[in-house]
Amino acid sequence: MIRTKIWYNLVNLKFKCYYISHMIDKIQKRNLYINIFLALASLSSIAAWAIWKVFPEIWGVIIAASNILIAIKPLLGDDKKIKELNEILPSLESIEIEYEKLFFNLDDKKIDEKECAEIFFVVYEKQIKALKTSADVILGLDKRIKELADSDTNRYIFNNYQTKSK
Repeated sequence: MIRTKIWYNLVNLKFKCYYISHMIDKIQKRNLYINIFLALASLSSIAAWAIWKVFPEIWGVIIAASNILIAIKPLLGDDKKIKELNEILPSLESIEIEYEKLFFNLDDKKIDEKECAEIFFVVYEKQIKALKTSADVILGLDKRIKELADSDTNRYIFNNYQTKSK
């Protein structure tokens, strides 16, 4: 029974690590695209003044879009999310490795089930604490990122355990 608990937590935490890693990438890309657009809008206002006289509607749309982005960018909380997720991820990866060691030690009979259960609950408690985030960093389920994390997890489990995670 404890072996099953360890396996489930190992696979589940591996998935969460991949999911968080992909979310960090997504948020950083979104932040980069917003910053590039704002920089280009700012630079183009001066550099292409003659063009904007000819196409005032385009200029109006660009200015409106950049002002909207400037207003909503702080509300996205991207910088705080990136910072907190980057702090959480190494802890979770370390805990995931502890589950792997525990799984291998149990399989190799280096520890018995009773000792393994005691260690498991210590590691599980670390996991619960590591997963606590501020209210600003609540991640919704992103279907595309879930599929990527599922695929990465399945590949990892297959490559390392020659089985499927589910």
